[in-house]
Amino acid sequence: MPPDSAPPTPVSDRVRHATALDAPGIGALKVRAWRAAYGSFMSRALLDSLDPAEDAARWAEYLSDIPADHRLWVSEAAGGVTGFCRTGPTDARRDADLGGAAAEVHGLYIDPARIGTGLGRALFAHAVTDLERRGHGPVCVYAYTPNTTAVRFYERAGFTADGTTRLDPDDGIEVPEVRLVKR
Repeated sequence: MPPDSAPPTPVSDRVRHATALDAPGIGALKVRAWRAAYGSFMSRALLDSLDPAEDAARWAEYLSDIPADHRLWVSEAAGGVTGFCRTGPTDARRDADLGGAAAEVHGLYIDPARIGTGLGRALFAHAVTDLERRGHGPVCVYAYTPNTTAVRFYERAGFTADGTTRLDPDDGIEVPEVRLVKR
């Protein structure tokens, strides 16, 4: 398969733009995904405090007035959200070295029961292809450094860690993230 073509979405899953009606499914999925993926390096108290309804309310608000240069993609099967991926511009100050056309995959979450099915690969490829078709590049993604599974996933997708790290002061999580870039 040529490197610029996305792998097919699994037959049972459809990728589309998210709507505010997806917010409950996105909120519930995010909480499940965080608890499954981050349990080994985030505090149990933090993970236990996550509330799907509160998260859904934040997603509904975001989707009600999504900025024009952002996208929130969902994958669905049998009417339920099986994954989501959010994209948009990079932080112009933090990622200035990437240039003005750079974009970021701000999050990719797959239902833990669907990990390993190819769904994550298809959803991520869809989101990155959309950014590239809209003239963005390079594209970056940040991953928590202890989450070696995610780092390997992004490397297999053609992204390379470039040595840039961050601690996100807005999220209150004291876990460093590494930037991976596809140029």
